[in-house]
Amino acid sequence: MSMRMTTLVLLAIAIGAAVRAGAGRQADDARDAMNLGRTHDQALYDAFNAGYRLTPSGVVDSVEVVTEFRRAVLLVREHALKGEYSFTANDLTSALAPYRGQVTLIAQVRLHPLNTYATPPKYDLYVRTGPQSKPVAAPSIKRDPVYALGSAGPGNTIVAVRLEASFPRADVMSATEPTLVLTDEHGSPLWQTRIDLTRFR
Repeated sequence: MSMRMTTLVLLAIAIGAAVRAGAGRQADDARDAMNLGRTHDQALYDAFNAGYRLTPSGVVDSVEVVTEFRRAVLLVREHALKGEYSFTANDLTSALAPYRGQVTLIAQVRLHPLNTYATPPKYDLYVRTGPQSKPVAAPSIKRDPVYALGSAGPGNTIVAVRLEASFPRADVMSATEPTLVLTDEHGSPLWQTRIDLTRFR
């Protein structure tokens, strides 16, 4: 066998091993997500979700991270609460397909009690990567109004805005100084924090 052929064979073996390892990790993640999403231990489930919350401050009431694994757990939980225990690992894999390689960040920002917004203000959420590199922007940002209890719907005062944005996980991971930044409709920073995705499964 020539040197070139030997190299190609070894490369093929290495690629095959990597693919099998990746498939094994996905199978482990799916199994763990199914078990955790269906757990009857509410304290365990609550503690799991608490681990994905960042520390808010000022007008920012809450910030949370939704990784692929956490999304899997949330999806399983949603089906379990509906009594849909026929939801399988294969179903889960299909449901997660649109979110592969993405990490979602969700923030809720409190508005001034005398605000006159008829629709949620154009607050923004992005990841600053470093002083010499471009920020990571989300393709789109979902902005939902939050109303006071018992007064939801058009015509009532919006008390907060809920922002949801998804980013390519690899871009955030490769940043030298990944910092989540939240700004108001004028681009003025309201809150920011360094974000380390290696902390989250």
